[in-house]
Amino acid sequence: MFHMKAVIFDLGHTLIDYYHDWSGPEERTVRRLYDMARQTGSRMPETEFRRSMMDTLQRNRDRKAQEMVEIPLERVLENILSKAGCVVDEGLIQDGLELFYGALREDRSLIPGTLEMLERVRDRGYGVGLISDVAWGLPSEYPMRDIRHYGLDRFFDDMIFSTDVGLRKPHPRLFKLALFNLGADVEGSMYVGNSLQADIKGAKGVGLKAVLKKSGFFQPDSSIVPDETVDGWEDLDELL
Repeated sequence: MFHMKAVIFDLGHTLIDYYHDWSGPEERTVRRLYDMARQTGSRMPETEFRRSMMDTLQRNRDRKAQEMVEIPLERVLENILSKAGCVVDEGLIQDGLELFYGALREDRSLIPGTLEMLERVRDRGYGVGLISDVAWGLPSEYPMRDIRHYGLDRFFDDMIFSTDVGLRKPHPRLFKLALFNLGADVEGSMYVGNSLQADIKGAKGVGLKAVLKKSGFFQPDSSIVPDETVDGWEDLDELL
């Protein structure tokens, strides 16, 4: 029976900050992927390889946004490397995943005050959850590395990642699943994230109180209005 109150968070740009402009890191990663492909048998010209990979990533982004589905990066890598003439095996795919994760680590920092804020949320008796879309469709082990790196894992009662479920925010199933896993009611619970389109729209769609955490990575949309907006974590205390 549902009875608990919960605070559910987004990860990227809400708890941990990453790049605000992904175009440069993505292009560098694709160049590195081409170098790796050449070393493992590819004869595809570099311009063709890079164009094919960049076009695929953009098409996937569009599909993810429209259909709210996740597309695993392993599948993308297997497809493009096979077309390039590489001898594809598990090790090669793993190397490709590490290249993309390496781009995330180039610019990664914990939002100031996050550890202290999560401690306060737990001290007030809330269940603490996480719903995260994973960059490029990387497996969930990669955001878990970041979560453990900053010591955040000890605070969460439940964590949901897009690549484990096959869906991306704002799909309502993710938010309903988080509430179910936490044994929490919509009433008295809230969701905190930096994206109007993914976080706020998704949370409001299932009746959760939707709190916008201001971030440098932000796309305005006047049609989506958060219930509350916080600048820093001290502002969240007033909502608990």
